[in-house]
Amino acid sequence: MATRSRRSEAIVPSPGRRRAVAAPSPDLDPVYAGFLEAVRFRIAPISVFGAYLLAMIWLPTFADVAISDDWTYTRSVEYLVNQGRFHILPVAAATQVFQLFWGSAFALIFGMSFGSLRLSTVVLILISGLALYRTCRALHIDRERSSLGAGLYLFNPVLFPITYTFMSDPHFLGLLTMSTCGYVLGETEDDYRWTVAGSVVAALACLQRPHGALIPLGVVSYLLLARRLTVSRATLMRLLRISAIPAATTIIFYLVVSAGLPDQQNLFFDEIVTATPTETWLLFRRIAVMESIYIGLFLLPLMVGGVGAVAGALDFRSRGRWLAFAATAALVVGGVGWFWGEGRRMPYIPHFLGRGGPGSGDLRHARPPIAGDGWFDLATIAAAAAAIGFAALVIRALEARAVPGRTGAGVVGGILAWQAAGVVPQSFLFRNWIISLDRYLLPLLPLVVVLALWCLQRSVLYRVATWAALAAVALFSVVGTRDVLVFQESVWSLAAQLNQAGVAVTRLDAGYAWDAYYLWEYGDLYDIPQQTPDGSWWTDVYARPTNSTYVVSGGPIDGYDVLSVHRYSAWLQEEPMYLYVLRRTGIGPETVVWPPAP
Repeated sequence: MATRSRRSEAIVPSPGRRRAVAAPSPDLDPVYAGFLEAVRFRIAPISVFGAYLLAMIWLPTFADVAISDDWTYTRSVEYLVNQGRFHILPVAAATQVFQLFWGSAFALIFGMSFGSLRLSTVVLILISGLALYRTCRALHIDRERSSLGAGLYLFNPVLFPITYTFMSDPHFLGLLTMSTCGYVLGETEDDYRWTVAGSVVAALACLQRPHGALIPLGVVSYLLLARRLTVSRATLMRLLRISAIPAATTIIFYLVVSAGLPDQQNLFFDEIVTATPTETWLLFRRIAVMESIYIGLFLLPLMVGGVGAVAGALDFRSRGRWLAFAATAALVVGGVGWFWGEGRRMPYIPHFLGRGGPGSGDLRHARPPIAGDGWFDLATIAAAAAAIGFAALVIRALEARAVPGRTGAGVVGGILAWQAAGVVPQSFLFRNWIISLDRYLLPLLPLVVVLALWCLQRSVLYRVATWAALAAVALFSVVGTRDVLVFQESVWSLAAQLNQAGVAVTRLDAGYAWDAYYLWEYGDLYDIPQQTPDGSWWTDVYARPTNSTYVVSGGPIDGYDVLSVHRYSAWLQEEPMYLYVLRRTGIGPETVVWPPAP
């Protein structure tokens, strides 16, 4: 027993211990000296949030281009701002109401543009990063580690590039993180005003995506499991504070405002109903593997510095804990082996983090891989190891019942469980294709970051290694996001020049976002059938009116002649990158002059 005690003390700092800060010089003005001491004490949060703001200034945040699905939500904002008309396109899968008005406020201030709406997303995620920091502090996590958590969240390589869009996912994620903060503070500080604040934000999340209803459900589930609810008037009032506002908001929206499920949400529901039991069971297993490995990816920088803590956590005190850990590790290793045999490597479900780097391409021959296959093998193994390490930390934290902030961590865990389940329904649409999308897993990100830091609060963390790993991830995310914005700017610039040279949008394929923004409503209004016989998924579904006589592509295409080649800047790529303007072979005499005269 003595040996175990000494070993524990080696990895567990004493409660309340703080890093020494040099006293300011007595010759300094007291106010200035106090300011310097405050800055030193808060250098970690200042560094993280300052770096986020600097990235926002440095990046082409106001690039006037759509990315992925954000054209859908942009159109709705245009209707509201320009015509005063509330109109959500039937192709939109998200509920979108919050995002519509939030984005419109920025459009009214900064002008209607893709850049203004992108700024609205960046600002919302910044606010949610502050909320995550506050959640960590409520769980008795020190300032430096809370700052690490905020950095892991803000600069995550899936979240950061999607933050520079007007997609619905980061808006929901921001509301989820803020609502969780309110509920945690309500429980840890025993202040019902925070609980009500959390429920109000959860209601806004319900007006963004249906998964908002799972937030208060997670809180109530934890309270039930922790036996904190009794049959009493006080319990009834507590439940009403947690769930009444979100529940009423959801009911009113679906019964009164939309009068039923929106078209695209109804499509998701139909896919669930029509799935066979075999397909459903296969999807559940696949999602379980993907969630576990992506959790490892989310926490990888933290696990780099927490290797010693993970090793110490393996000293379980009961056979049951050992069995739980062994079962979890076996599931992770078995899942990775299953996918490995199918040729799958991380990232398993690429959309905003793929082999071409951060961000969404959505162009024919968009972007080649930024690294060789061996790097993706290594990323898969590292993410799996981090997932197993996280499992060890959680099991050990559950064993140590005196850890501060246990109630708040329980609330976070309850919300996490329901958000993990919430990934499955929307994935049914993709079950026989790409299985799911990485952005659907983002609701897990802030919750697992908070839980991992809570598990580590009494353990030694190798600061240099952790901050270095976070800095590397942040640099990768920022540079990759810069690359994808520059890439899309180059594509849209070429498409605009082609259009000005006389190429009608119904004869041009310039990628998913350009085509859908200009052609989806037109094709839907006149029920135009597919015009491109050899196109891509977006010309088949979202841009049926185009015949793709001209194509902007990342490489040559069979059946097309190369008219011009244009280099664009991509820092993550080793080789020079080019865009090609192509024209279908065999087209008769053309009046279009391309390339234009210099």
